[in-house]
Amino acid sequence: MQDSMDASLEQTSSASAQAQVTYRELAWSDLDEICGLFEDMWFRIEPHIGTPIAALSARRSVLRYMCESTDGEVAVLDGHIAGVVLLKVEGRPVLFKEAVTKLNFVDAQMSANSEGCRALSDLMHWHGIEVCMDKDADVQERSQAELQLFLVSSQSRGHGVGGTLFRRMKQRLRDYGVEHFFLHTDTSCNYSFYDHQQLERIAELPASDDCVVAGDDENPFWPADDTRYIYLGAA
Repeated sequence: MQDSMDASLEQTSSASAQAQVTYRELAWSDLDEICGLFEDMWFRIEPHIGTPIAALSARRSVLRYMCESTDGEVAVLDGHIAGVVLLKVEGRPVLFKEAVTKLNFVDAQMSANSEGCRALSDLMHWHGIEVCMDKDADVQERSQAELQLFLVSSQSRGHGVGGTLFRRMKQRLRDYGVEHFFLHTDTSCNYSFYDHQQLERIAELPASDDCVVAGDDENPFWPADDTRYIYLGAA
């Protein structure tokens, strides 16, 4: 800033924005907005930006998590979801039983044409990779919870949303008596955040090894060349 007055105004604006962030429990009615954030974050890939396939792929991804989610929290900024955490905690009931029906409906929609079938195949392929990595890393024996989704909207960064959601997530796990949790991430994400939080990287899978783990798709709809990681953290 050019002078102290400008700096003061900036600090006031930042503090005001921070004060507007509120946190609440996840609701089923949040689904559409979370799917939109997910699409914006991971399915803005040419030439499919803004297409029905991109929207369905994002919705399918979120619903797959929600089929097993036991806990969830959202951050709200200026009336919109600024971030979300989804958890799967051992021994706790699933939040939204209706997610299974919605997931099956999306799968049927995607299976209605060749492009949708290819996109669905990729999503299932990625899930298969995660399942294999979980088994190899023995995460079920080493943890009692999974951080399924940790997402902060691009428009909300800089307001402390991510750090606060993460701290609140860990406190929730401690309240449940959870000692360790794990998560999946890859090089398309800000995975260095987990290094900064002192989580342990317990598994790594280069993109070149995907076919070895979960089969090979010679014609992917959603090509991915990211290295995949599993992190383990103490609550």
